[in-house]
Amino acid sequence: MIPDKILCFELFGDYAQFRKFFTNMSPLSFSIPPRTVLTGIIGAILGIDKLKNPETFSGQNSFIALRLMSPVKKTKIAHNYLKTSSLKQVYDFAEHKPTNVEFLTNVRYRIYFSCEDAGWYQKLKGLLEAHQSVYSICLGISGCLANYEYLGEYALTALPPKQKLWMNTVIPMSSVDELILDSPLKLQKVVMPTIMNNQREVTKYEEVLFELMGEPISLISKDSSYLVEGLQDTIRGF
Repeated sequence: MIPDKILCFELFGDYAQFRKFFTNMSPLSFSIPPRTVLTGIIGAILGIDKLKNPETFSGQNSFIALRLMSPVKKTKIAHNYLKTSSLKQVYDFAEHKPTNVEFLTNVRYRIYFSCEDAGWYQKLKGLLEAHQSVYSICLGISGCLANYEYLGEYALTALPPKQKLWMNTVIPMSSVDELILDSPLKLQKVVMPTIMNNQREVTKYEEVLFELMGEPISLISKDSSYLVEGLQDTIRGF
């Protein structure tokens, strides 16, 4: 999707946990929320049924970009998981399983969103302006409740490819033509799910690049990027 305007809001919370798909007994967290998480949060604000939400905002009919507004910080918190297939097991300490779970702390993200469906777009704009959501929003798991701050609606200016720019948002590696390391950066490259169908099957994974402290990345992009008028952020969807 090629947007001409976006809704922008900042999502924040004390803790977040975006479980990596390849971990099992000791859950590790992605350093940033995958696109599938962001569509889930937007769907929760709008009140979209969770069985229909994954395909509501696909890569073809919506635009989502993500900027880190605070450094990535992680901690491990011990959980005592219970086996609860019967009431007796709740009191049987042999069935308890102490597990260290990795969490992100003091997170804040700037979200840029647009979609082709004018109805959903206007409803989301109204809810954001009123600081409301149909369902409670969380950062990955239900124990990590989130809040948001609406920044406004902004026009976009397309930036042509093959020119040097400072990218403020997470960028797919498939869009990077050349990295220009003018200054020391803490870069991380990771494969994460981006598109999911209504059966909760991931249909697309993407390798993305971002800076762990939230600093912009100097690069030459293979395709068009966008300048957010008013914020002066250079963004790319993922």
